[in-house]
Amino acid sequence: MTRLLTTNRDENLAIIQMDDRRGNTLTSAMLKALTAAVVEAADADAVLLLGRRRVFCGGIDLEEVVPLSAPALMEYLELIHHAFRALLALERPLVVGAAGTAVAGGAVLLCCGDLRIGARDSGVVGFNEVRLGVGFPAAPLEAVRSALNPKEAARALLFGELVNKEEALVRGFFHRLVELPDLPAEALREAKDIATLPSSSTALVKRQLRRDVLQRIDTTWKETNASFAELWTGGPAQVLLAKLLESLR
Repeated sequence: MTRLLTTNRDENLAIIQMDDRRGNTLTSAMLKALTAAVVEAADADAVLLLGRRRVFCGGIDLEEVVPLSAPALMEYLELIHHAFRALLALERPLVVGAAGTAVAGGAVLLCCGDLRIGARDSGVVGFNEVRLGVGFPAAPLEAVRSALNPKEAARALLFGELVNKEEALVRGFFHRLVELPDLPAEALREAKDIATLPSSSTALVKRQLRRDVLQRIDTTWKETNASFAELWTGGPAQVLLAKLLESLR
């Protein structure tokens, strides 16, 4: 089986690189691997998350998830919850270097970063969930609310726009853009510099920043998972999801 991601250490920096040789979609296996990698990185002083050169993350794996029964879908949503909650609860600065496309769950993954550096390329960024007739589980929604200002978060979540990298920079998805060949080195340089900050200080600040976020997730995730599943398995969403899946094939 193809290895979905690799984890490495550069002194006190943990590096997680997703590469499933396809679209870096959030299969059950990818979500489990990502959660485990984040837990493993918890003792580092900073974490760097990277994707592939052409795609950072393509979001939910439709091939796997569209055919799921309602009980199996709830199990999958629990994996979503654990992965994104682990990222948001990480008590170390998270730097994300994103080349290519980051859509739907991939854009949520981007939003988990405390510092987000993008490649100036032809990739698009955004959420298409509402256009597919579905909503957002608690942890993904809170990740977006944490990353974007309220006006842009509402715009991104409600209207389902996919935008180019320059527009994504304007809307707050990225802190800065660099040329595609420079992205890995620039993201690594930034992450190594951040890893020199006192971990006791960054951990305290991250706990303060995330406290209310995690409380909202913990009190609503089961309810929002049920609401998501109801929409996902409903007739209108299934028609739209089937059409999208067919177009991808």
